[in-house]
Amino acid sequence: MIEYENTLIRKYENFIREIVNSSVNRIDWDKLESQQKMFVDKMKELFKFQDSYSWSFLTSSLDTLGDSHFAIVSFLNSNIENGKNFNTGERYLRLYGVLSSVYIHFRAISTLADLIKAKTSKLEQEFKSLDISFLRNAISAHPVNFDLNGDKMNFKIARYSLNDSGSLDVINKQNQFKTYDLHKSLDAYIDFSERTLEMIIKKMIQNRYDSSAHKREELISKLEKIKA
Repeated sequence: MIEYENTLIRKYENFIREIVNSSVNRIDWDKLESQQKMFVDKMKELFKFQDSYSWSFLTSSLDTLGDSHFAIVSFLNSNIENGKNFNTGERYLRLYGVLSSVYIHFRAISTLADLIKAKTSKLEQEFKSLDISFLRNAISAHPVNFDLNGDKMNFKIARYSLNDSGSLDVINKQNQFKTYDLHKSLDAYIDFSERTLEMIIKKMIQNRYDSSAHKREELISKLEKIKA
């Protein structure tokens, strides 16, 4: 059983919140008022955000990251069949749900990367190269209008493969079968998201404390302990 609070992704999310909340708690509100400066503008200044709306996107992204990760962990703990307590329709809901949750999860991470100016085309390409990204597009997003290098494709899951083995047989319009390991695909995505969040945290620390080497070293040390 995976404990949500003990996952590295959840710990990274909480660490980001810790960094942000520490800055919020140190704001001199009287000085802010005398300067006639808005809170969101102060946060933009501290974290080198692009604009004042970034604060809203930051909090929304962190909430979305946590919520979608909760859904992914729930799936990992009970799988598709949940001890055969689910009927066929519910199994499809489980599959569609986890694939959609992965996409929502990545969009939250991608937005965080964009906010702290760490988003690159390489990040998007790496996500697209993952099997879980293909499965999301082919099964839960575009099963009848999948664009494969300009060629319109359709895909479906062989219903017999909807079970806890995780071996999904995907059938294309030429009636060709290809087997995907859902468990390994999810593991690969989680590894990717952990690495990406680590990069985001390091960049956030750099942006926030660009003039304090001591504070940067302190927070990086905490980050390494979280990873251990």
